Amino acid sequence: MLNASFSKLDVLGTDVILSREQSHKVEMTKKAMKFCCFLESNGITYDYCFRHPETVGCVDYHRFESYLDGDYFVGKHLLLQERKGDKNKFLVITDSSKQVDLNDLREKLDCRKLEFVGEEEMKSLICTTPGNVSIFHLMYDTKHEIQLVIDQELLAADEVAFHPLYNGMSIFMKPDQCFKFLSYIDRVAMVLPIASRGKVLQK
Repeated sequence: MLNASFSKLDVLGTDVILSREQSHKVEMTKKAMKFCCFLESNGITYDYCFRHPETVGCVDYHRFESYLDGDYFVGKHLLLQERKGDKNKFLVITDSSKQVDLNDLREKLDCRKLEFVGEEEMKSLICTTPGNVSIFHLMYDTKHEIQLVIDQELLAADEVAFHPLYNGMSIFMKPDQCFKFLSYIDRVAMVLPIASRGKVLQK
């Protein structure tokens, strides 16, 4: 397992004054490290762990090429809900290079028109904010209000990257370990072919 070094976080003295942004990064990194330990302690393995600048969108594909030889995908997470009616909610995970065709997805899910879940509701549902959504945040959805949808294309990859509850880190795991996590939190996923609209970004 390839891990970044976090030793500097452990030696900060009480006399060190950090800015609000620096304190946030330290606390979130510690939270991510604790979550990685949680995965390991429950037999859920990942092969690589990287620290990187916080990302609001998807991580640049090329950032990891010098470390990874095989085929890999960086997970893109969309928290959606029906615009009207029951407002069923879906966490859709696909490859970060894909621009999801929401009309096609709506037809596959047999649901009403879709829209993004707002920030306040996102906080209430999965304890995070836009830009920091990960499959792992589903463990906060204890009422199972969100249906998980995974692009079947991801299952063909050697490794898939997710944020371990913090968008300043990424871990790479084999698809079967992703499902092992889902089993641990008693969740199931719909696996569907997710279409993209327009031009697909190139790796």
